[in-house]
Formats: sequence, structure tokens, C-alpha cells
Amino acid sequence: MAGGNFDAPDSGQGRGGKSYKKPAQRGVHIDMTPMVDVIMLLLTFFMLTTTLSAPQLMNINLPKGDVTKDKVKLAANNILFVRVTDKNEVFVSRGKEDGSESNAEKIGMKELSAKLEAEHKINEETVIILRFDRKAKYSSLVDVFDEINRAKLKDRRYAIQPMEEVDKEFLKAFGGY
Repeated sequence: MAGGNFDAPDSGQGRGGKSYKKPAQRGVHIDMTPMVDVIMLLLTFFMLTTTLSAPQLMNINLPKGDVTKDKVKLAANNILFVRVTDKNEVFVSRGKEDGSESNAEKIGMKELSAKLEAEHKINEETVIILRFDRKAKYSSLVDVFDEINRAKLKDRRYAIQPMEEVDKEFLKAFGGY
């Protein structure tokens, strides 16, 4: 029987003179095809019904109107300049009534919110002018916005401007660039 020859004559073993081979046990077989089909249908359903939205840093409300005609008049002593260099250095200065600026003070990024709060207590009409160097990292821009949001200000009014050569020359006198 070892050879598996089923046509061989009976050797006379077993009951009634015939030998029986025990059938091989089969394992449990589960057909996974319907389950894969259901998973693919569910995946397709959720992909098509889910609204995909990109995370946003903040909503920016742009003014409506003509830039040349609709200019806002602002007293120079109500302006607080925050300049960020390409080396992630932060300089803060306040405008004076005669149109000039006070000396720029170099502060750390973590000290910015406390400085903004102190300047806002002095003058609640303060408007922050943010000037960033074009070579500055995006993370420094995000850090400045985070510090503005951490500061406990009644009204967060600010504008973003690129840093010009005049600003770079101004900062050289105070240890920048």
C-alpha cells in the first residue's frame, strides 16, 4: 500500500479481508474573495464620500478696494515694527511721532509675545508691521504668528511686508546682518 497502487490485489488485512485507507483530513478553507470585495467597496465608498480638505494656517481677510485710493492714515507712534532676518533674529522697534523709529531691540522668539503685550499696554492703538527677509525660513514666519496669537492683545492688527534694503541698513546699526 505504500506505493499507492490501488489496483493491487487485496492483502487480506482489515475487516472482511479488505484494507481501508484512512482519508486525509482537510483543513478549514475560507474563501477570502468576497471579503476582499467588501473591503474594496467600503474603501471606495469612504473615499468618495469623505470631504478632503487641506489644513489651513489662518484665514486672511483681504481688503476690497483700490490700493492707491483707499490708503489708511496711521500715526507713526502707533506702529510697532517687528523685523525677522534670514538668521531667525527678531528685532522690535516703535515708530515716533516725527516719522522716525526708536532703536531696534533684538529679542528672542520666545520673548516676542511678552514684548507685544508690553507694547500694547503702552498704546492700545498699536498696529504691528511684520517685515520678513525673503531668505527667512517659513518656520520663522509661523513662529511669529504663534507668538502673536499667544500674546494677550485686545485687538490683533498687523500687516506683512517684505524687508527692504533700508530695513537691512537700519538693522546693521543694531547688530543685525
